[in-house]
Amino acid sequence: MTYQQLMSLANGYAESKTLLVANDLGLFTAIGPGGRRSEELATSCGTTREGMTLLLKSLAGLGLLRLKAGRYWNTALGRTFLDGHSPRSITNLLWLMNHHWTDWSGMNAALRHGPRGWAPLTRTAAFRRRFALAMQERSQMLVRPTLDSFRLPRQATLFLDLGGGAGSYAIALARRHPTLHGLVVDQSVTVARRLVRQNGLSDRMQVHEGDVLTMPLPSGFDAVLLSNVLHDFHEKDVRRLLRRARQALRPGGKLFIVEYFLSADRTSPAEAAVFSLLMYAFTGAGRCYSWDEIEGWLTKAGFGRCRRHRVTGSIGTLEAIRR
Repeated sequence: MTYQQLMSLANGYAESKTLLVANDLGLFTAIGPGGRRSEELATSCGTTREGMTLLLKSLAGLGLLRLKAGRYWNTALGRTFLDGHSPRSITNLLWLMNHHWTDWSGMNAALRHGPRGWAPLTRTAAFRRRFALAMQERSQMLVRPTLDSFRLPRQATLFLDLGGGAGSYAIALARRHPTLHGLVVDQSVTVARRLVRQNGLSDRMQVHEGDVLTMPLPSGFDAVLLSNVLHDFHEKDVRRLLRRARQALRPGGKLFIVEYFLSADRTSPAEAAVFSLLMYAFTGAGRCYSWDEIEGWLTKAGFGRCRRHRVTGSIGTLEAIRR
């Protein structure tokens, strides 16, 4: 790493925060498909004119807006992902990233005294609904390559999405395989129920609200999906989840885990190692785990024939069969 790269890393939060603040103000949505003047946007977003002008110029400097004839316009990227009216917007995902700012701000205290764990705000219905929307937006770019890595058991008809959140992966799986019926279980299911209805899958998918660690589960599933769930939990609860997944599967059924997987020494990929640190502060118990760790726990839980697949540089799927 060069000195310049070091300084870019150290100051990276400034450019990130510029984007996240603009998103929280609803700035890109306020601009929409047309050009807007700074004074109009200050009124729409509830800021001072001077502050809005400085924010707009910084966003234009970052290439996130275009300035033309005294008006600010969304770029093609902004119209696709930053305008809240776009079907591909990630405004809730960026909101969640800005929420994590408090976790990073408290990291010194978490490292010195231990993490505080889930903040009281995260237990509210409003937070859980928006968190589910953020996860649904995040899945947009990941769901297709993730499902491409799945090899369902032959003649599979029934699957369980344990901790399925908005149900994004479950819905995509059901749409890809018209003979599949699914059950989504999570602590907050308002968004999942709405998305199941919108996709016309109410006849093939059920959504149940409950704790993934304690809720009684049916058995006999051909496949169980644990997508971006394990990093929320301590090792003992991860191993408990794997045992519960096995109990829900029929013999020969498959478990599919989607996660940020770490190398054996837990230093790479860097994105996963940094995310693991965030989960330590955000959840108070969770972190990211290595391929080897989870495969070892799967073996002890009664699984075999583990198969790894890399989806992105940091995210992968791990498939295992119930013995």
